[in-house]
Amino acid sequence: MNEVWIVATAAISALGENRSELWRRLLAGESAMAPLKRFVTTPYYSKIAAEIKGLRSDPQYKSHLPTMLEKLFRDFPISLPTSCTLIGATLKGAIDSQEKIWQGEPAAKKYEAANWVAQHFGLNDPGITINAACASSTIALSTAASRIAAGRQDAILVWAAEILSEFVFAGFASLQALTPDVCRPFDKNRNGLALGEGAAALLLMSARRAAKEGRQPLARIKGWGVANDAVHLTAPAQDGRGLIKACRRAFKRADLEPENIAAINAHGTGTIHNDSMEIAAFTELFSSKRVPFHSIKGALGHTLGAAGALETVIAVESLRKQLLPPTIGLNEPEDEISDLVSTKIQEFSGKHLLITNSGFGGVNAALVLAGR
Repeated sequence: MNEVWIVATAAISALGENRSELWRRLLAGESAMAPLKRFVTTPYYSKIAAEIKGLRSDPQYKSHLPTMLEKLFRDFPISLPTSCTLIGATLKGAIDSQEKIWQGEPAAKKYEAANWVAQHFGLNDPGITINAACASSTIALSTAASRIAAGRQDAILVWAAEILSEFVFAGFASLQALTPDVCRPFDKNRNGLALGEGAAALLLMSARRAAKEGRQPLARIKGWGVANDAVHLTAPAQDGRGLIKACRRAFKRADLEPENIAAINAHGTGTIHNDSMEIAAFTELFSSKRVPFHSIKGALGHTLGAAGALETVIAVESLRKQLLPPTIGLNEPEDEISDLVSTKIQEFSGKHLLITNSGFGGVNAALVLAGR
């Protein structure tokens, strides 16, 4: 099996238009939550989200997605090899363009993000796009890692993007899943998630290909696992069995035991059911070790299909610096994890970090990253 290296990353979010600004502001304990300006929120009980300031709608496509992707790749550090494969992840794509049609405006030119990314890098094949709820980009990274490990490809760019739209906002509001005030991951008084927007890109290569090109790893993807608990259309299995299975598959692939994990970047949406499910899963998985974890969704909002990719970019920095950013919004953590999650920066020591994401339909995904 080939080693899978992450050799380049990029990110844009409501906390910054590049990876370094995002990391700096996360460590500073900042939050991008603010009253929404993108559309009128009068009909909804929630009025807040993490919106990228100054993100304009492309006049040709009538969507904010093209502008976001242009900003994402503007500072991408390297060109792609011509043999590179693309794997994308998004839930609704340029849904705001479709919204204009529903509002009676003439149809805009259709925007196909995967084709745009391919053309941007001079590639002939747009590859595939994964749509697997809020675990989409984690599964995209898992798919890419699996292909490289098996020798099917030696270079894959994984990209993920999600914009704020009234269509999605209204859907979560109808489920009563949005917080009316503050997103509080793993807090006793959590009352819902807050949406956010953002995009990320990670270039994965086999160790052999990267070494041939003189590239050094930022981190390595050691393990990956995907599982479905098949319990409910929107709610997770409360015993965490789907997430537990995904994590154990990732540990097995990485040839590691749970005790080898030094820290966790959790899904941590701030909803009652998700957070309790993750706590149950972590309690069972790490019965003999207290492993610190955090969530970034109180700061960045829930970026849906882009969440896993953004969190992996952050996890790469966490491994390099041996630091977990604060969990913003947390005030009174659940008793059983009060020593594991914090509103302050947490230091840790170790070379392996676990990333978890879960989504509607019972989907769960996990990655194990290793430091350089």
